[in-house]
Amino acid sequence: MKQTVTIQENKDGRITAGCDRTACEGCKGSFFCISKKAEFQVLNPEGIPLEKGDLAEIDLPSGKTLFTVFMSLGLPLLMFLPGYFIGTLLSDSQGIIFLSAIAGVALGFLISAIFFRVRRSRYIPVVTGRKE
Repeated sequence: MKQTVTIQENKDGRITAGCDRTACEGCKGSFFCISKKAEFQVLNPEGIPLEKGDLAEIDLPSGKTLFTVFMSLGLPLLMFLPGYFIGTLLSDSQGIIFLSAIAGVALGFLISAIFFRVRRSRYIPVVTGRKE
């Protein structure tokens, strides 16, 4: 998936980009969206000359995007079930079962955070070109 971003900062080879707000004009969910203000790092392996305020095109591979969504949201939701079943094995108390299920979700988020900390560079978007 190709996306147009605005370069926010380019210091020492570290490029920070933000979403192009024109893409949000027709979206019905733009009121609730926080990505309009989000800044994120992008890689520039080809060394395309970019400065603050430039528009650039980045590539977000569909497979990696779907996997990122799964790891960020799906895994914690799936971890709810083992947490719930472990809670039912430990106690008949609804409070213990609830806390165990929430601990499963928290463990899912922790696993996801550790995974992305270790493999972060594989999931950073790549600059493919400069837009005029």
